[in-house]
Amino acid sequence: MTPAELKSARHALGLSAEGFARLVRVESGRTVRRWESGERDIPGPVVVIVDAIMASRAVRRHFGVSLTPPAETPSCP
Repeated sequence: MTPAELKSARHALGLSAEGFARLVRVESGRTVRRWESGERDIPGPVVVIVDAIMASRAVRRHFGVSLTPPAETPSCP
């Protein structure tokens, strides 16, 4: 994954650098910005996480599954 691909995926997910950092459990958005600028290599586990999330989104779109959770239905008494 290139730095530009990572940044594109983050934007597609609607996440700030800080939000993405929380998702992949790194210390701060500064780390994410370093990956996106090419200053630091993107760790393999982060590539796997991003690939899995993006593949899941693509599958959901392909099969018409909503990306938002359904509204709660009231439980029966």
